[in-house]
Amino acid sequence: MALRIAITAEPIPSHVSALDYVTCPALEQGHRVTLHAPLMFRREARRRGVEFAGAGTNWTCDPGVQQAASEVWQTYGNAAFNRYVFGHLWPEQAEAKARDLLTAWTQERPDLVIAECSDLGAHLAARVLQLPLLAADNGLGPVLLNLWDTDIAPALLPLYKQHEQDTPTLLPMLTPAPVHWFYETPPPSARAVRRILADFRTTLPEGPAPSLRPSRPLVYVSLGTLTTAMSGLRTAIEPVYREIMAALRTIDCDAIVSAGDLARHLPSTSPHIKVVEHAPQPALLHRADLFVTHGGRASLLDAVQGSTPVLGLGVLADQPVNTAAFARSGLGRALDLTAARRDEITEAMTALLGTPRYGAAMSAAGAELSQLAPLDFMEIRGSL
Repeated sequence: MALRIAITAEPIPSHVSALDYVTCPALEQGHRVTLHAPLMFRREARRRGVEFAGAGTNWTCDPGVQQAASEVWQTYGNAAFNRYVFGHLWPEQAEAKARDLLTAWTQERPDLVIAECSDLGAHLAARVLQLPLLAADNGLGPVLLNLWDTDIAPALLPLYKQHEQDTPTLLPMLTPAPVHWFYETPPPSARAVRRILADFRTTLPEGPAPSLRPSRPLVYVSLGTLTTAMSGLRTAIEPVYREIMAALRTIDCDAIVSAGDLARHLPSTSPHIKVVEHAPQPALLHRADLFVTHGGRASLLDAVQGSTPVLGLGVLADQPVNTAAFARSGLGRALDLTAARRDEITEAMTALLGTPRYGAAMSAAGAELSQLAPLDFMEIRGSL
């Protein structure tokens, strides 16, 4: 029996890709899948072959929102940024998303809702309509868990009362990695499931660059889509990219630097360092020997599946904790983004490229990741 499955996403550039581990197996199992998300994701739905229904707004693209969040991060640090964004902005936007979904799901009731763990409006709408509901961990699960009782639930309470609902609670959660990798204290009813990527993200175009030399190690650099999309953060991130590129020039390697909107401001003076706006990351990491990353959850899992050690420069949200966890596990190293300079970056990259145990540890982690159970939507639906 085919289920009508509603998947929801919030307007962060990489978040639909972060939900591929839910979307892809749902399609493979013959279910009817609809992505309920802001209009910025209509193309992403089409690329994956799922139906699309607009819900919520592209609020993260608002320059005023971006500037305010960037100023909090730069002035007060990441902990204050998390409280402001996830304890204030996200709950504030939940009403519009809930309103759109209540309308859509009243007209056509889904058999199962799988909402991003941070999609607070979707959680409320499914609860009001008493729909079977699971949260899909997009990497923000640890941040939400940390802030739920102190910031998020109190901010949501007036909206819940408006819809005659009880106190907001954390949902049972799917996560595409062993739970202990990212959680010191597991969330309630966490279920680790196999990670799957959309096919088009696993194909590497012919020859990434004519100047790349097969005999030399390849370093791939990306500090994330969000950091370069937000104008306020670009100012802080651009010098970090420049320090990384200066360090790369001192190492006998080739490099691809993915810098989003910053790419045009980062001209390469070396024929062996190619700066691009975007790169096919999951595919590229099967070829790369080192990944310099902001430490987003999806990026780290891409690295594990490519057996590529990481140098983590965590920027915001869950990223600094993620990179520290991977360093403790022997899967790479982590540096402080705000303090790291080219000499320190050079030393870390040289050590990672010259020490086989990091690659071996990544291969072992990849084997552990691949052994997770696949998603079975009929079983999930029957258990809710």
